[in-house]
Amino acid sequence: MRQFSYPNSQFTTILGGASIGWKLNVYDTGTTNKASIYSNLAQTIPTANPVIADADGFLASFYWTGTVDVVLTDENNNLIDSANGIQDLVSTINAVVVAGNISLPYGAASGSGDTITATLPITSDFSDGGMFIVRANAANTGAANTPNLQVNSYASRRIKKIGGVALIANDIVSGMNMILVYDLAQDCYYLINHEATFLKRDGTAAMLGAIDMGSHKITNLTAGTVSADAVNYTQLTTYTGNSAVEFAVATATTGNSAVNKTQFDAKTGQATETSAGIVEKATQAETNSGTADKFPDAAYLAASVWVAKAFVVFTADATTATINSSNNVASVVRNSTGQYTVTFANTLPSTPTVLVDVIDTSTTGGFGGSTIAYKIARCKTASTTAITLTVRSISADNNGVATVSYVDVNTVSVVVF
Repeated sequence: MRQFSYPNSQFTTILGGASIGWKLNVYDTGTTNKASIYSNLAQTIPTANPVIADADGFLASFYWTGTVDVVLTDENNNLIDSANGIQDLVSTINAVVVAGNISLPYGAASGSGDTITATLPITSDFSDGGMFIVRANAANTGAANTPNLQVNSYASRRIKKIGGVALIANDIVSGMNMILVYDLAQDCYYLINHEATFLKRDGTAAMLGAIDMGSHKITNLTAGTVSADAVNYTQLTTYTGNSAVEFAVATATTGNSAVNKTQFDAKTGQATETSAGIVEKATQAETNSGTADKFPDAAYLAASVWVAKAFVVFTADATTATINSSNNVASVVRNSTGQYTVTFANTLPSTPTVLVDVIDTSTTGGFGGSTIAYKIARCKTASTTAITLTVRSISADNNGVATVSYVDVNTVSVVVF
């Protein structure tokens, strides 16, 4: 029989040429049933049986479990050779994985993904740095203080990542060949090829956490097309907005956070006697007319027809006028008996309306005597800067003869609108 080796076999003709199209038929031992063979060591990807030699006479690598019979034929199905009872590399207790000149002990796992046992072809426990392979039969769950592996009858030890980091769920998956190294300092086994921690180029493994890129960029990112896709820089910088799109915003809790509609509405509704909100500023006309739900500012209030623009209460005697209280009045001057000029501190917006009255505590005149007397105050002239006032005494005797004269009185009260 022409010798062939596993996993890559090359066949040549008797003249040394490539045996193009030669076929290696693989059967379950002792039968004519084609065996199940696979293109990967985990035996999850079936491959065609027979295996056909390529243009250089090479057969592609293939894997199987247990023992098989093989029959080699040429491209025309003429028998070349055969062999029976060929053992696979991964199920025999004495199997080794060959990498260059390094042989690693190998064994299949049993138990669960968190409590693992394996039988290896070794006669003593591992020393520091000892490496071996165990074919997993189940996924680990990520439970605390797991997984643990017992090799032969030696101590059960935790399986960790390099440095002593705990494994997460599915770092071990069924069918994977775990490459393990004994670490004496932590008395544990380091799993070199943990499954879930690494990104896979073919996208078959989902991320289980955030990707910390540090100061690095993700480049050559294809433009996102559906809601779950990431978007690239070009999409962000060329996005012009869409009036139909709404963005969900959480309730803001800090000063530099965006607020959502509920928060915004709570502060932008119309203010009432009991609720904060926004108000519309009243015009001068609305202030004057008292329009509801319009709120004037101080300037409009000051200019409103409903608000006095000035007032003064003063006392006059034979020589002077003395201000008792006032607003927007610069001075009161006694021009002569019963005649006064009130000057405003600030010019009024228009010619005012003036209300003036006298308060006189004297007992001269009145009812019950031979005469009747009254004191009357009036605004004589008015402008935007000053007004003039007069106070007169009007009396009449029993014969109806009236006397009018200017008089100074105890108190004069003036209100200007």
